[in-house]
Amino acid sequence: MVTLISLIIAEAALETVPKQIASHPAVKNQAQKLGRNPREILLDKSYHHSAMLRSGLESYWKRGRPDIIHFALMEALSTPLFLKNMLKVYVHTVKNKLIIIGDNLRIPKSYFRFEGIMINLFKEKIINSPDDDNMLLELHDNITFEQFIINEVRPDKLIGLSSDGVKSSAEEIVSRNNIKNSNHIAFVVGGFPKGHFSEDTSRVFSYSFSISELELEAHVVIARILYECEKILDLHN
Repeated sequence: MVTLISLIIAEAALETVPKQIASHPAVKNQAQKLGRNPREILLDKSYHHSAMLRSGLESYWKRGRPDIIHFALMEALSTPLFLKNMLKVYVHTVKNKLIIIGDNLRIPKSYFRFEGIMINLFKEKIINSPDDDNMLLELHDNITFEQFIINEVRPDKLIGLSSDGVKSSAEEIVSRNNIKNSNHIAFVVGGFPKGHFSEDTSRVFSYSFSISELELEAHVVIARILYECEKILDLHN
C-alpha cells in the first residue's frame, strides 16, 4: 500500500489588495515602487496596516501575512516526503482561492522572489516550468474549503491542527491515526497570524488536535508533523 499525505495551509493570509483599500496612499506608494497596479500587489500588513484598519476590512487580523505562507511552503517543500512525491501540498486562502502546488516546485528562499511569483500567479492563474512545461502552481477561484476537500483532496481522514484542538503530541497524532496503513491522510494547518479556524473550515475536520500549549507558528507545526510521518514511513533510514 502506498501512503499519500496531503498538507493543506488553510484560511491562508494570501491575497491581492482588495478594491476598498486600493486607493489608499500606502497601497499606491508600494504599487508604484513595484511597478504594478495597486490591485495586483499582495495585501501585506507590514505596508498596509493603516489602510486595513481605517477601511474596516473584514477579519483584518487574519489577513495580509503572505510571509506566513512563504515560510510554511519552504518548510513543507524541502522535506523528504515532498521530494519523494509522497506529499501533496495545497493552499486555500481566506478569500476562497485554491492554489495547487506542483510536484516539482522549488520555492525560492528570497521572500521578494516569492512575492513576485505569487503576484504573477494571481494574475495569470497558472505558472509552468520553463524547462518542461509542467505545472508548478495553479490557482482556482471561488472554491469553498468544503468543496475543495470533497472534490479535490478526498482524504480518508482530515486532521486539523489548531491550538484549540485536543491536546496531543505530533508523534501520538501520527501513530494513532495509522499513517503507515492508510491510503490518504490530510493535515490542515492555519495560514493566518492569530485566532482560530472558522466554523466553515473546522466542521469538515475528522479530528482536531493541538500539539503544544503554545500557539506555534504554521511552519513549526508542519515541521513536527511531517517529521513524525517520515519516521513512521521509514524515510530517515
